[in-house]
Amino acid sequence: MASPTDPLAVLGAQWAERERWETAWRGFLRPRAEIVAVAPVRFLDWTIDGRPLRDRLTSSDGRACEDITLLADHSSGDQYAIESLRALLSEDTPGMDSSLRFSDGRTGLLFCPTCGGLDCGAVTAEVRVTESTVEWRDVAYQDGSTGDVLPDAPAFTLRFDRVQYETTVRALLTKWRA
Repeated sequence: MASPTDPLAVLGAQWAERERWETAWRGFLRPRAEIVAVAPVRFLDWTIDGRPLRDRLTSSDGRACEDITLLADHSSGDQYAIESLRALLSEDTPGMDSSLRFSDGRTGLLFCPTCGGLDCGAVTAEVRVTESTVEWRDVAYQDGSTGDVLPDAPAFTLRFDRVQYETTVRALLTKWRA
């Protein structure tokens, strides 16, 4: 857990791409499945002090985090993307909570790149807002079926200056509402 004397992290966002693959069927008399690359998904990735959050989430077996934000290219106006930003501000997200927060109150930071929900699991944190800071407490992967926080990679806590954090998130919220 971050201590109140630890330096504050700076939240940012940068465009990133994630490869996508689909199954294509080839052949007429003897159909066979073939995995083919399709256009990558372009999304805004959270950065912490200029470094992608996903880089800090490598599992104990060396697998990189593949989850992404809901802020994908061409998702402007998407209600789930907008509500995911509101959830990071600890604003009420009526009717969307079950898609953005687990029942224990932890908020999704990064989601399954295929379904975009919590069902497959997600990178989550307890978002705590104080007068001067915002904390993402115990950032970790949370299982979609059980709701358990998995010990696959060590959990960590990030503290942000509230003004800087809210300025960043609200600027994205304004952009996505447009």
